[in-house]
Amino acid sequence: MLKATLQPALASPLYILGAGAIGSLWATYGYQAGANIRLVLRNQVTANNYHQHGGTHLISAGQTLISLLAADCPQSVTAPIHKLLITTKTQHTLSALNAIKQHIDEHAILLLLQNGLGIAEQIQREFPHANVLQGSTTEGCYRQSDFEYVHAGHGHTFIGASANSDKHEQAARAQLAESLSFPPLKVDICDNIDAVLWRKLAVNCVVNPLTAIHRCRNGELLTRPEILAQMHEIIDEILRVSAALGRSHWLDDLHEHVANVATTTAANRSSMLQDISAGRDTEIDAINGYLCKLADQHNIKVPLNKQLLAEIKRLSSAGQV
Repeated sequence: MLKATLQPALASPLYILGAGAIGSLWATYGYQAGANIRLVLRNQVTANNYHQHGGTHLISAGQTLISLLAADCPQSVTAPIHKLLITTKTQHTLSALNAIKQHIDEHAILLLLQNGLGIAEQIQREFPHANVLQGSTTEGCYRQSDFEYVHAGHGHTFIGASANSDKHEQAARAQLAESLSFPPLKVDICDNIDAVLWRKLAVNCVVNPLTAIHRCRNGELLTRPEILAQMHEIIDEILRVSAALGRSHWLDDLHEHVANVATTTAANRSSMLQDISAGRDTEIDAINGYLCKLADQHNIKVPLNKQLLAEIKRLSSAGQV
């Protein structure tokens, strides 16, 4: 719960943990807007490479924007962290946070802006007094090379707000959203972030693994009848899990929604496809893995989602050998 006593935290420097696509997007536009931002990079080697490269290069609307931010590795962080935007891969989040744990203020704002679900609860256990918030963005950004990214499409970004928030909490959340709205990025508060995150998870359960397995862009999923049939079966499994959780009303039009997302992002290469192609591990455990875990808890059969989970793990392991 975000408390009104956190005004100093809201006004403090914004630390960004994770210099991937989304972290670099916020860092670059924040830098262009003159915001006080610091990057927390994986290690000293990464920090040295970042500075040698001349910072982050972001291609946006045909222009290359360059941001050379203050960048720390975990060992060089000195100031207390009051406000932290977390954009790391879900599977790396806890280890990345633990590396800077001693510098994170007890009541810090920790805002998650990443794929997958299940990690927020783990973070709250590790940081019991922190304000752990979840967000969702549909901004399109992809990695072109080291520290070079392309802002491929504008989307919407929301951060959570509890339905029973009092007016002081609502004001604090609105201030946080405003402090993260670096043009052209716009952050709004959402009265039901759980629904937004569940809907995003549902789309990711379909699009991400299928594009990674078939090595295709998002729009190509709709051009092959055998993949379309798979998509419909996967969505039906997700709907059965949603019904067991009382979340069916969040996914009324899921078949149409997934098709629309694939159409509007037709030229995109999903983050999971990029990870598999580069031999990196993926966020599959926090996406299809999370759904399969819930399905098991409710004795619901989801064979296709489990098949996707196993296949992505196999491809990921093969790529890292």
